[in-house]
Amino acid sequence: MKNAKLFLKLYEETVEESFKKWGYYYPPKTWEEFYAWNTKTFEKYLKEIEDEVKKTKLYVSLLDNMNNFGFYIVFQKLDYELLNNVLYQTSRQNLLNSGMLASGTDHCNVLMKALSSFACNDFEIIDHFFPKNLQLSKGTYYTEVSVNLLKVLYFKEAELKEEALKKADKFLSKKITSWEKYVVLYFKALIDTNEKEASNCLQELCLAYQKMEHSVNKLYNKLAKCFASEIHGLYRFARIINQDLFNNITQPKHLCFSEEFELWQKENNYPKGQLFYRYPAEMDYMNKIFEAELPIVALHNPYPDKKELYKDVDKFAIDLTENVKKVYAKENSMSCPGIC
Repeated sequence: MKNAKLFLKLYEETVEESFKKWGYYYPPKTWEEFYAWNTKTFEKYLKEIEDEVKKTKLYVSLLDNMNNFGFYIVFQKLDYELLNNVLYQTSRQNLLNSGMLASGTDHCNVLMKALSSFACNDFEIIDHFFPKNLQLSKGTYYTEVSVNLLKVLYFKEAELKEEALKKADKFLSKKITSWEKYVVLYFKALIDTNEKEASNCLQELCLAYQKMEHSVNKLYNKLAKCFASEIHGLYRFARIINQDLFNNITQPKHLCFSEEFELWQKENNYPKGQLFYRYPAEMDYMNKIFEAELPIVALHNPYPDKKELYKDVDKFAIDLTENVKKVYAKENSMSCPGIC
């Protein structure tokens, strides 16, 4: 992976910059530091929580050090199985967190996080975060337009294709960024089974990825640009839609796209990622969150004077909490199958 050394260099610069600015090293560079950060968070914010739903929200949002540290470990080892697993764990957690955060939009705003899930072949998330029963989105944002097209492809909703494409063409006529343009065009290319256009879109997206702001922190922004998991996800999505089309799409040539990772995927039959890290006993609730069944996103209208539908974040948090409780109940029944 050509960008691995650059990622490690930038990561270590980020740690040093943190010390200069704040007086402490962050993000962590060792497992000991990683555990220390998590323990500090647990003791300060998580240990005494009694409200179950609040507990779920805070565990998912605060135990987030893996987002950077996991990739630091992976790029030191250049282990693509570990990369697959880090992608799985981080994208799952980021999706769960977004499911419980109000955004002022519908479910489509999680598209970028979903694409990272696709990069580790975690397509199960589609049924939960972009469920078939939800109507087409308005098409105001590229995420809405793209998810409409994604659902047409994934659920084979031929009857909705014309409307989804109409919304997409209307959006493309606006003044938009290169990233927005080529994500939408990529999904259109998949609908048209146009491998040449799909290949071109992936190449253009690599260039657009370098112009995007991924973080307000300049060093974190540079880190994010080293590895475009979302573009791997877009590429891999084609495989589950149309294997022949996927075989004919040309992988982009860019430092942010790892040909080695894709070769590993092919040689290992595109495995779905698994958990990279299990939390220690005192933070086991986080392990149970990962084990729990994913909730299904629902929409509601909390404002009677408006027509727009929004993510029902409260329902998502309640449903996830209930699913975690089921994991504990199953675990207890297995450890005590008779009368205890």
